[in-house]
Amino acid sequence: MQDGRESDGMWISRYVCLFLIYGYLGWVYESVFCTIQEGKWENRGFLYGPITPIYGTGAIALSLILRFCAERGAALSPVLIYTISVFGSAILEYVTSWALEKIFHALWWDYSNLPLNVHGRISLFTSLGFGVAGLVIAYAIAPFFEGLMDKTPPIIIELMSLCLLFIFAVDITVTVTALYHFDQLVIRADALFNRSMTSLVGGVAQRTSWVKQGIITRQTAITDEISSMSECAKKAVHRVYAFKDENKRMEAFKNKLLSVIKKLGEKARKRPDDE
Repeated sequence: MQDGRESDGMWISRYVCLFLIYGYLGWVYESVFCTIQEGKWENRGFLYGPITPIYGTGAIALSLILRFCAERGAALSPVLIYTISVFGSAILEYVTSWALEKIFHALWWDYSNLPLNVHGRISLFTSLGFGVAGLVIAYAIAPFFEGLMDKTPPIIIELMSLCLLFIFAVDITVTVTALYHFDQLVIRADALFNRSMTSLVGGVAQRTSWVKQGIITRQTAITDEISSMSECAKKAVHRVYAFKDENKRMEAFKNKLLSVIKKLGEKARKRPDDE
């Protein structure tokens, strides 16, 4: 019974290490790819540290499927591995994107500009690419690192898993706290802006100044909050896709809103003449 518990503990520690290794490799791939694409350094991922959990989850899931089938003498063909990777990655990406958006009201990726996408969360071409990644994991990455784990003393694996898990937990705490506080700030700023807009019903002449003040108040509140954040928190917020162009979107919104109000003012001035 004691041996069984030790075996279970070793199994968990082994896959904790592999999960974080695969997550790190995913972060390297994402960062390098986006840096080449953008022409400047891009630190990608949900967390502050160099870990992208979705890659670790996908790689571990595929490894467990392969292990499960191999233990039952049913080795999977490359075509089947590719198919599982394509559909598995699509499900994992969609669910992760949906969950992050519901929790933080933000996006970490958006495939809306790609053809054959579903709500911008997944796209056919990216899923096909992850199918190729599944083959690389199955035939190169997983065998190498699992072989490395087999050669590593159990006590080292245990210590590695505890240390890495502690760092990972701290990273999640810092990131989630930063994003939660930022999200709450945006909600408060929106509520303040909406109250200002509600009070605009009063007079056409005062609308423009009130709208400007509401927009300035919202921008100032968000800017001040970001300035007061730690460097870790700032980096966590800036990696959010939906927040990257906040100022541009705000400026476009402001210009559009002022244009509408200007037209309302012109109509209000014309009414006495018409009468």
